[in-house]
Amino acid sequence: MLTEIAKNPKSEKVLISTGNILNVDNGTPLRTTAEELLDSLKLCNECQAAAAAVEGKDDPYSLAERGDNEVQVLRAQKELQEKILENQRNEISIGAKLFINKASGVGVQEAVKALMAILKVDYVDNLVVAYHPQDSVAMDMNSLKNLWNVLQEFAEKKQICQLGIADLDSATLQQLCAEARIQPTIAQINLANCCVVPPELKEYCTQHDIQLLTHGDPEILIADDDFIIPHYTVDWSMRYQVHLRCRGVLTARGYILQATRKSATALHQ
Repeated sequence: MLTEIAKNPKSEKVLISTGNILNVDNGTPLRTTAEELLDSLKLCNECQAAAAAVEGKDDPYSLAERGDNEVQVLRAQKELQEKILENQRNEISIGAKLFINKASGVGVQEAVKALMAILKVDYVDNLVVAYHPQDSVAMDMNSLKNLWNVLQEFAEKKQICQLGIADLDSATLQQLCAEARIQPTIAQINLANCCVVPPELKEYCTQHDIQLLTHGDPEILIADDDFIIPHYTVDWSMRYQVHLRCRGVLTARGYILQATRKSATALHQ
């Protein structure tokens, strides 16, 4: 299916949802986040008959055109929504992490809207953004603020209950908090880059009621060269998880990704 999209010159933008990967994948303990995403995309690329045999469903895929140049590929969309509706909304917690490597407020807005549309929910409980620009060495604070402003708008509408940020040092986190209308309540740090949590960061988070968590995600979740559709550039990717509040049981997990076809100029560079 995805290869067919690549052959269509009108398919300038594609949105892919892996559906609930727990329903076909028991998980590999040592697999990285990037490997899990690649495996999930390969799952989306399987033929419809194979996917139907695995799931026992008649409609494992949904392919829909959005306008003249946008396509959605939604795997096992019906099964995903049924899984979420097994419990009342107040009985589940939905968390997401947005990986974005471009200073695109539009990209953040598209990602959050896609998440809520695919899960068919009015709000998510928490969303953490990981912003690692590929084309600059240092963090551009103004770009980060612009991305955060978009997230704040969703939070002000009660569509995101808690906002989080990943991989900021203490000084940058303090600067963001000082200028934000809605401060982050979650801060993630990658222990692959520092084996010990910096004391200054730990102290600041403690004093300001910010939950400090560790993670092992890469800065670039999926490179363009690794993307399953050739000649496309990844705009953003997102991982979501659905837990039962009372028991903390993971009931759904998946990825959503948007990519744009590279221009003819970019292909020949």
